[in-house]
Amino acid sequence: MYRSNVYLKGSLLATVLGAGAAVAMPPFGDWSAPVNLASLPGSSPAISTPAVDGCASLSPDGLTIAFTSNRSGNFEVYVATRPSKSRGFGAPVPLPAPINSTANDSCPTLVQGNRMFFSSDRDDPAYDLYVAHRVAGSWSVTHLGPNINQPGWEEESAAIFEDGDREVMLFSRRRLDGSEGKIYQSVDGGPASLVAGGPHSSASDNRPSITHDGKTIFFDSDRYGTLGGPDLYYSTRSSMSQPFGPAIHLPALSSSGFDARPFISWDGATLTFSSARPGNASPAPDMWFATRPRATGNW
Repeated sequence: MYRSNVYLKGSLLATVLGAGAAVAMPPFGDWSAPVNLASLPGSSPAISTPAVDGCASLSPDGLTIAFTSNRSGNFEVYVATRPSKSRGFGAPVPLPAPINSTANDSCPTLVQGNRMFFSSDRDDPAYDLYVAHRVAGSWSVTHLGPNINQPGWEEESAAIFEDGDREVMLFSRRRLDGSEGKIYQSVDGGPASLVAGGPHSSASDNRPSITHDGKTIFFDSDRYGTLGGPDLYYSTRSSMSQPFGPAIHLPALSSSGFDARPFISWDGATLTFSSARPGNASPAPDMWFATRPRATGNW
C-alpha cells in the first residue's frame, strides 16, 4: 500500500456533500508551484509528521481530507476538516472500526453519497479494495468482491465518475513489489477491464484519479522519462466513449523523489499528491498540492 517504494497508510467529519451533475471541464491556467499541505494558514501541526502521511483525497466540497498515515504503527485512515478552501486542515483523527482495523488500512477516496473507498490487507496480504457507507453516524464496510479484487494482487486508489446512469470506478492493480501496475475500470461493479489509451505503458502505472466529467485522468508512473521515482502524469479524451490520449508528464509538479497518487478535486482546480521531496518533516512522503486558475467561464 502506501509504503515507501510504494505507499503507505472518533467522531467524524460532517457528511460528505453531494455534488451536481457532471459538466464539461472549463479551460484552466497553469499549475502553481507545489506546496506542502501543512503550510496552509491555520493548518494543524499534526497534518505533517515524520511518519508516512499521504495517499489523500478531498471531499467534493473540498473541506474534508482523508489520508493514510503510519504514525501509530499500522497504516490507518485519518480525516481532517477545515472551515474554507483558503484555510489549513485541523487536527487529523483516525476513523473508527470497521474502517480502521488491526490490519493495515490505506488510500481512502471520499465520494458523494456518504461513501469512502479504501484498501486493506485484512483479507489479502496484497491489499483489496473496500467501500464504507456512513448512515446515521455509523460506518459499514463491504469487500468489493472478485470483479475488482484478485488474490495476490494489490488493488487501490478507487476513482469514481458517472457516465449517464452508470457509475464507473477506476483503480490500480499491481504486484506487491510494485511491478506490473495497470489501471482498470469497472462499470456498476462489473468485471474489471484495462482502461484504454495513454495511461498504459511497459512500466508501472498506478493510483488514478479522474475529473468528474470522466475526461481527464491523473496517475503516477515510473515510465521512462521521470525525474527520479514515479512521477505525475495525466491524459485526456474528448468523450467517455473514447480511449484516453497520450500520457502527458507533469515535470513542474514532480520531483527527483517519490511522487504519487495525484488526486484531482471536484472543481478541477486543486491537485493533491504524495511526495518525498525536500520540505518534508522526514524522508517519508508528505501531502503536497498545487492549484490552477480557471482560464474562462464559471464552474
